[in-house]
Amino acid sequence: MTRTQFWTTAILSSLTMALCMSGVLTSINTGIDSEWHLRWARSFSMAWPVALTMNILVLPKIRQLAAHIAAKIDRQPLS
Repeated sequence: MTRTQFWTTAILSSLTMALCMSGVLTSINTGIDSEWHLRWARSFSMAWPVALTMNILVLPKIRQLAAHIAAKIDRQPLS
């Protein structure tokens, strides 16, 4: 993965996850009314930096772990 692909993936995936999760959780926790969009925007503004940081710091380790697990599974004989 190129550096540009890494950053593009990190930004877009964290943006998507933060938008969806903050919207859903804001709706569940506070309901949808005329002030919902303001609460969602506030929630998203806190969620996106966290999600982006996690993507940058944790996602590479998760990919390594997933590759390790998949390699172990692929080596196991079929029953």
